[in-house]
Amino acid sequence: MLTGTFLGLGALLMTTSALAPAAGAQAAAPERAAAPVPVTALNCDGNTYKCTANLQYGDGRWVADWAVNVYHQGVASQSSSVRSAAAPVPVTGLTCDGNTYKCTAKLQYGDGRWVADWAVNVYHQGVASQSSSVRSAAAPVPVTGLSCDGNTYKCTANLQYGDGKWVADWKVNVYHQG
Repeated sequence: MLTGTFLGLGALLMTTSALAPAAGAQAAAPERAAAPVPVTALNCDGNTYKCTANLQYGDGRWVADWAVNVYHQGVASQSSSVRSAAAPVPVTGLTCDGNTYKCTAKLQYGDGRWVADWAVNVYHQGVASQSSSVRSAAAPVPVTGLSCDGNTYKCTANLQYGDGKWVADWKVNVYHQG
């Protein structure tokens, strides 16, 4: 379970049900994390510049990770002290922004002003042309659900905005920790 202090994120991470492994999979073939499964923990690392999501799937050792920027808010040069946010630390809050096309994770580290951010696609589900109304999901809004998909290699964040059909997604690596 998430060890961060952001209570809403703990609830967010458990909002959807897990999918069972595909039936009929060969015993010798490696198990794959299937269609969207919930994220059970989210950590970011200032040494590797990656965020890692633990996935609620199979034996619990499936993860998704992606490249991020890690920096201290308010520091003139983001790169000058970025190595100080070391080793994986829990995410305590997560927002996404339809103006900047970024998601930002608040990190449980130091003075609480360390963050990780990464580029995302922001769009309304069910709109024929996703790009036509993407600017409507403005300024950072909270994430209400987070899942990752081993078939599409994407994580998707449901956004607390408008009619509830706004999402952000991004490419990830999905693999089994051996």
